This record gives sequence, structure tokens and C-alpha cells, in this order.
Amino acid sequence: MQESKTYQRQMERAAERVTRETTIRHILTLLKRQFRPETVNALTPAIQSIDDLQRLEQLLITASEARNIESFAQMLHE
Repeated sequence: MQESKTYQRQMERAAERVTRETTIRHILTLLKRQFRPETVNALTPAIQSIDDLQRLEQLLITASEARNIESFAQMLHE
């Protein structure tokens, strides 16, 4: 039985949402391991407001390479 296009699209959106939420969680985890949690908490709303998965993936890489929270914040706000 073939699934309806509506059902398929709903499943795709659900998968995208889970991937987005997971990527955000990974970014925050990396940042909190490297920097003071209260500083990271100040950036959390800006990170959580991003819907573009590709942008979040770029920020994940940036979080893993950031030497300081200021450089990450600069990338976040570009």
C-alpha cells in the first residue's frame, strides 16, 4: 500500500524537526563543555530560533572549533 503524499510530507517534517532539535542539543552540549554555562545560556534563545538545518550544522562545526565564546557568538549573529 502506497502512503499518501500528505503522510509522507508529515513524516519528512517530523524527521527534520527531530534532526534540528538534536543538532541544537549537540551545539549547546559542546559549548557548555568548553565555556561557562551561564554564558552559553545567554546565547541559547538565538540558537533555538534558527530553523535552517544547514545553518545549524555550520554552527555545530563552529562550536567544536571555537577558541572562545565571543568567536562563536560572532558566527551566530552573522
